[in-house]
Formats: sequence, C-alpha cells, structure tokens
Amino acid sequence: MTRNEFIAFVKDVHEHPEHLADYRKKYKNVYPFSDGIFKMLMANEAKPKRTVKFLNAMLGLSGDKAIVTFTLGVPENPGVLNDKTAIFDIYGTTQAGEPVLIEVQQNFNFLFIDRLIYYTARVVSRTVKKAQDYKLPHIYVLSILTENQFPKERNTYLHHAQLVRNHHFFYEKLDIFLIELEKFFAIDDRTSPQCREQSDRAEMLRIFRDVLEDRDIPEDKLKKLLDKDFAKDVSLKGYTDETLLNEVDGMTDMLYEKQGSYLQAKIDDAQAMLAEGDSVEKISRITKLSEREILKLKKELEETDAPA
Repeated sequence: MTRNEFIAFVKDVHEHPEHLADYRKKYKNVYPFSDGIFKMLMANEAKPKRTVKFLNAMLGLSGDKAIVTFTLGVPENPGVLNDKTAIFDIYGTTQAGEPVLIEVQQNFNFLFIDRLIYYTARVVSRTVKKAQDYKLPHIYVLSILTENQFPKERNTYLHHAQLVRNHHFFYEKLDIFLIELEKFFAIDDRTSPQCREQSDRAEMLRIFRDVLEDRDIPEDKLKKLLDKDFAKDVSLKGYTDETLLNEVDGMTDMLYEKQGSYLQAKIDDAQAMLAEGDSVEKISRITKLSEREILKLKKELEETDAPA
C-alpha cells in the first residue's frame, strides 16, 4: 500500500469502517510509515537487532562508529514523545549513551526544521543535570520524509546537516539526517540498475519500497538488512481491525493538519506580496485566495502597521 493508496484508504475507511474488510482482500501489506505502525515495526523491544540494523543503515554507521545496542525509553525526557505536539516517534540511546531521535515527517511543512531543532534542543538541555559540566553526548537525529521537503534538489534524497563555522565543521556531536523516500524512488527509477546506489541505506529503502508495492522480498536480503520476520510483521493479516482503525483516526488528524499547513502557506505568501505592494488581483491569481480574503489580510496588515 503506497502513501497515496493509504491516504485514499484512510479517507474511505474513516467514513465507512465496514470497507476495511475489502482493503484486507486488496492489499497484502500495511503502510509502514503511519505513526503507530512504524513504531511497532522499528521500535519492537522483542526484536532489538532490527532497530540497530535499521539505524546503522540509515545513518551510514559502520566499524567503530556502528551502533551495537539501542535502548528504548525516555523517562528523563518527558514531553519528547508523550506531548501531543512532540515530533519524535522513537527515542533511545546507544551503548555509548548517545541519544538517537527518529521521526517520520508525514507532510511538507514550512516550519518542519524549526520544530525539529526545537525538540532536539529540548533533548540536549535535559542531558545536563545540575552540578554537572556541559559535556554533551553525540546526538543523532533521523527524519524519514514521506513527502519531499526539498523539491528543487532533484538528485539529492539524503541530506546530512551538521554545525559548521566558515564552511568547516564546528561542532561534531550533532548529526541530522533527512531522507526523502519518494525522491529516492524517483532517482532509482531513472538510473540504470548497474549505476544505482549500493549502500545498505539504499538497499533498506528498496525493501520498504517492496513493502509499499506489495512485492515479495528475498529472505536473504531481509536477514542481512533487517530480519526474516519483517515480511510477516508488515502483513495486514497481523493487525487487528481496532489497530488499523486507530491508524485511520491518527492519519485523518494528519490530513486535516496538512490542509491547514497549505492554507497557512497561502496566507503567508499573500502577506509577503502585500508587503511588496503587489495588487490584490495578482495575489489572488497566484495564491488562489479570493479577493475578499486578500482584502481582509490587507486591512489586518494596515491595522498592524498603523501607529498606536
């Protein structure tokens, strides 16, 4: 079940829960990147090696830098996961006490990076207790983007962000990895097989594409990169109706959030154009907002700028 198919599934089943049985017949696998399903798959305490393999592949860690163990649970970081506005889906620490933050970003969002930095900063601040020095652990942030955030960078699906000073590394203990799924698939499609990326990260993403497109995955490939049970764990047969309906409810909230984000983006564009002196007609043509809505924004802008 691809992302678009899952969105259609969510809209339908939200209105008609009885249609769930029909989708069970149509699809073999769940959508692995909905919030609850992703946590069940990649933060399974009974299968810790799966999480470790996933992280090492996604973060490109090997040799001495490879993660050996990953411990779930964040009692010292309240609000990072249980706050309704929190961003991270999975949080844990490596054998070296290094925090790893994992999230799936479902929507294109202009404030996505702001939120990512904000919640990362909350984790950083909680690593320093009273009467301790300010020696901080290495922190890894992994964000799986189901919708492209950087559409102008057509040939770059992996974005590795670090702090730099004058174009040189300044602080080496914060690594942020942003991975655009759909862009990776598009790059794969237009690249000849012999020239495609052969990293563990790329192979891992291809496994997820097989899941999304209901294709069989070779057992040896699963055993190497994840584990042999992964194919069973993504099967729709393993999820109760209650679990799937809960995912539908969660995704429905996300779709409403997406609609709000797009509307806010239009409003922000209109306000910027008004500030530049563009005509109401031009702004309406570009943003698709009505002239009445733009005139209201113009009035609000003029009232804000008026001297007290």
